[in-house]
Amino acid sequence: MPFSSYDTLEEKDLSLLRQVLEEVCTEKSIALESDEAGDIARSLVDWYLFGIRHPEQLKQMLAPLPANPEE
Repeated sequence: MPFSSYDTLEEKDLSLLRQVLEEVCTEKSIALESDEAGDIARSLVDWYLFGIRHPEQLKQMLAPLPANPEE
């Protein structure tokens, strides 16, 4: 179940999250337009709203996610 918050994301927040998403997708060979990237983006937003704000910490929170299974 996703984390619920009434916080709003500002442009700088979205920029940071986009940067992390792009880096994670590149490292895992995941297309940004894929459903898997969408799942990662939702997880990133959830962790960010939970209070994880540093890019490297956000990446660590995603580490358990599997790499592209088609490799």
